Amino acid sequence: MSHSHRPRSARAVYEMHYGPNMTPMVDVVMVILIFFMASAAFLGPEWFLKSSLPVRAAGPASNEKPPTRLTFYLAHQGGTQVRIQIDDDAPTPMTMDEARNALQSRAASGADGLVVLVAPEANVPYDDVVRIHEWCAADGVTKVGILGDKQ
Repeated sequence: MSHSHRPRSARAVYEMHYGPNMTPMVDVVMVILIFFMASAAFLGPEWFLKSSLPVRAAGPASNEKPPTRLTFYLAHQGGTQVRIQIDDDAPTPMTMDEARNALQSRAASGADGLVVLVAPEANVPYDDVVRIHEWCAADGVTKVGILGDKQ
């Protein structure tokens, strides 16, 4: 009796295999395809970011008064020391509570024309910078910026 089905050795199975195994390549291509499809969905809103660019009127110069600049110079010396400069006046040293009151009084007289700049020294905790931003948001001041080092 002859056996038509004989067991194959690992060498015989290996020798019967022709060409590369395509399964790993297909898996990798599918993962890359899904990655690009998912990332394309997140790219859309970035093309439509709103920005406000200054527009110069073609007519005669307007008689609008320039915005009031309120600059907070923050220094850390034990407790937090704040110096506030309004427009081009000399900076006045005060506590954080006094600075809050100064910002509230300026914002009450016209938050639309108020520009707040924060100039922290390198050793000032970031919490103090964020606190001033929170004050501005609470008082309706939308033009807030941070001044970097003057080096």
